[in-house]
Amino acid sequence: MPHHVPLRAGDPRRVGRYRLTGRLAGLPSDDPLFIGATPDGAAVAIALLGGDWARGGAARDRFAAEAAVAKRVAPFCAARVLDAGLDGDVAYLVSEYIPGQSLLESVAETGVRRGPELEALAIGMATGLAAVHQAGLVHGSFGPQYLILPAEGPPRVVEYGITPPYGSATPSADMLAWAQTVVFAATGHPPAGHGDLEFLPGRTREPVQQCLQLDSLERPAARAVLQFLLGDGSPAAGLLAAGSRRAAGSALAQPASESAAMGTARDRDAPAVPRHSAGGAEPSEQDPAQRRGTRNRALRASRRRSAAWAIVGGAAVVVVLLALLIVHLVQGDHATGHGNLAANTGRPTATTSPAASSSAGPTTPAAFGGTWSGPVTEASATFTVKITLTASQSSGAIVYTGTDFTCSGVLSLISATQTTMTMSQGIVAGRSTCSNGTVTVSLSSANSISFNFQSQPATTSTQATGTLTRS
Repeated sequence: MPHHVPLRAGDPRRVGRYRLTGRLAGLPSDDPLFIGATPDGAAVAIALLGGDWARGGAARDRFAAEAAVAKRVAPFCAARVLDAGLDGDVAYLVSEYIPGQSLLESVAETGVRRGPELEALAIGMATGLAAVHQAGLVHGSFGPQYLILPAEGPPRVVEYGITPPYGSATPSADMLAWAQTVVFAATGHPPAGHGDLEFLPGRTREPVQQCLQLDSLERPAARAVLQFLLGDGSPAAGLLAAGSRRAAGSALAQPASESAAMGTARDRDAPAVPRHSAGGAEPSEQDPAQRRGTRNRALRASRRRSAAWAIVGGAAVVVVLLALLIVHLVQGDHATGHGNLAANTGRPTATTSPAASSSAGPTTPAAFGGTWSGPVTEASATFTVKITLTASQSSGAIVYTGTDFTCSGVLSLISATQTTMTMSQGIVAGRSTCSNGTVTVSLSSANSISFNFQSQPATTSTQATGTLTRS
């Protein structure tokens, strides 16, 4: 969980006109994150950017131009980039500081979302991504750890980049990640079959299914998805403001954990624990003709449902399928079928979602419920592991923090007894440092568990062990 920790001995105490008051640990980022204060005392989040932004006139001009673009991201369900600058040879980016849990943490601690709350979350995520894309940027590694749920107001998309789309980081890839994150919010795990879609509200199910199945060039744009979710009565102008108002229904009245909203210039690989060793008036949007063209291309043609997915019987088969699809979530954009949202669809075909039911398979025993943390060792390296588990749930969250890295992921339960749990670890952020694998925890006492991680494939012999205590 993101938290405020003291500055280290070698950390700067000021950057530009901002006084640094501490580090922000636990939020996945390739750049050092700090909590800072403006001259009038307001809290902000500051990233010190890696790379060659400050080296030479051309690089400095490029940084200034791209930071200026990031500051134009509309402040609707997306963290605002407030300032950027160069302090000697250090480039820095200043963003809103947004206290709150991430969706990843919230699902692990309080469970999945259903009905109107889930619909509001889907709208909020689409609104934030549409704001980022409208400015000509992409997120590049969107997932449940990058959606912050403030105590009040709509959810906020954080940690988007200041660089334009390139390579695998595209608006289309962001929309695949959007669909996967909506499914995660509804089920507590990455997409694992057609049955997961039955937990989605009827209007949400259609764009999620299309974003999961369409080839990347055919996948609907964030703005088209948002307009579909809001319905034909949604305003053509001010669409992002309308989405932000609807998304406010997903706010959680819960204690706020510390987090930060950052736009960073970082590596844009798909996100992924260890391989071990940004409100005001809405800016001008597309002209009406361009807007209609974008929406019609995204929604054109009749709906072509994919054939029903095979229903897999047997817990062992379900576990294998889930493990494979966790890898699918981490590795990014893989099309599985074809189809389009119906053109100018005001209302989707009437469908009825079944009542939410407990998922088949093992759930977390009560004795393991809570937050556990402690040092873990792999070979000669030592780092901190934090696991959040909720009794009667089938998934949890894990965060690894070292001296120069932070990784986070989803734990999906494979088997459980009253004293031992085995979980599949799927990387959500930090894939360049961490890897997928299997986590086994065993009760040593009421407030202590032994921890063992084995990487995938096991032939790599990457193993980490330690003892975690209940927080």
